[in-house]
Amino acid sequence: MKNPFNFFTELMRQPIWVVVWVFVLMVVNIASVGFWSEQAARLIFITFMISAILMMALYSRLGFEKVLGLGHILWIPLLGYVFLQLPITSGTFRSYLIVLSLCNGISLVFDIVDVWNYYARPKSP
Repeated sequence: MKNPFNFFTELMRQPIWVVVWVFVLMVVNIASVGFWSEQAARLIFITFMISAILMMALYSRLGFEKVLGLGHILWIPLLGYVFLQLPITSGTFRSYLIVLSLCNGISLVFDIVDVWNYYARPKSP
């Protein structure tokens, strides 16, 4: 098993756009604490933390592989919930939910492709 804290060391070895993208995702998701009075914001933060734990567990077992995208599996129902919240929110929080939806949605597209490719690749005997 790998030390989960080595994830960040390996992340820094990735192309710069990957490092920046992961940083943006972290900032956008953690920004939910700025709206802590909103139930949706608390759910976003909790989901982000659970996803981080899932990713660290996957990393510990499998290393820095494309399968890490499975750690974001909870973002799928989260996005559904956020979409349902959009019509009943307004102002800055609504804008935040839109940005979060775009960022996490784009990330999920990358994740789906990465996980698909991980499982589709030929396995060594």
